[in-house]
Amino acid sequence: MEENFNPVARTRANYYTPGSPVQFVCVELLKGDVSGEHAVCLTFKNISKVTLTALEIHFKCKGVDGVILCEDRFEYRDLEVKPGEMFGMDDAVFVTSKAITSVDVSLCNVYNGKRVVHLDAIKRVRLPAPKRLSAELEKALEVRMNRPELKYQPQVFENGWYCACGAFHPKEEDTVYCSECGCDRILLQNALNTLLQPEQPAQTEPELETPLAPQPEQEEPTRIMGAAPVQPAQEEPTRIMGAPRRPQPQEPAAEPTRMLDDGMREQFPDRAARAQAEEGTRVMPAASRRAQPAAQQPEPDYEDNEEYEDERDSVAETLIRWVPPITAVICAAVALCGFVYYQFVL
Repeated sequence: MEENFNPVARTRANYYTPGSPVQFVCVELLKGDVSGEHAVCLTFKNISKVTLTALEIHFKCKGVDGVILCEDRFEYRDLEVKPGEMFGMDDAVFVTSKAITSVDVSLCNVYNGKRVVHLDAIKRVRLPAPKRLSAELEKALEVRMNRPELKYQPQVFENGWYCACGAFHPKEEDTVYCSECGCDRILLQNALNTLLQPEQPAQTEPELETPLAPQPEQEEPTRIMGAAPVQPAQEEPTRIMGAPRRPQPQEPAAEPTRMLDDGMREQFPDRAARAQAEEGTRVMPAASRRAQPAAQQPEPDYEDNEEYEDERDSVAETLIRWVPPITAVICAAVALCGFVYYQFVL
């Protein structure tokens, strides 16, 4: 009498065997619709680059309170499993009427024709539990990837990676495509990152537009301000600097020389004429005033000295009054010319 077995529960393996060409994927519990008995089916996947022909395993089925219901070996024979294909889901390794709570599976030997790989001595590695996505993020990821049952967060570890469907792919498999749901690992991670940061593109555009908008407004005042003061700033220093520079060639040592030579002016009239000519070139024309009192007063040399000191005071006043503003104007003109040259010429 034939009986149909319907799936009751399905649990993925939480460990794997490093270096094995076969991966234990999941255990499935089926229940007969007539007898009510439970059948245990195991699913394996070929993660190697060759075709597998046989597999030997050792399993334990435990019931309530961890009681071992069955412990035995099972052999999958006459196989022709190509790389990436799954097998074993149609073969029941144990049938019982009692409730089964867990199944432990150990890989023993894997065959490729006459070649065999012994896995009994390899220690199994426990896998971290996959992280469940929220309901909203789960639906959004399924729509974006056009795949059902994407309930978990993609994760990459040192020994492999988790797909969003919950399938674990060890590094021995060496693939970026999930053999169960067909998702690309890189595209899946990019889609999830986009869903986790939906507002990032909207925030990036205003940040780029904000500094670019006021740039024309900042450049226009610079060009307008640079055009007006260029010519006056260059002409004003030329006219102002001519006045204070004229008394600079008059050295104080020349005046004592003329005062000591008063007694010799009659003997050297040419020298006296040259002295009068030199006095006439001064900015302050005091030579004529010094000539008349020189004949009336007995000490013309001291009067001439006093007038010379008064003249120097006026020159110093002129320098103190005009040098600071002239210097400020020159500095401003030089800075402005350099700025205009940089903006319009370069």
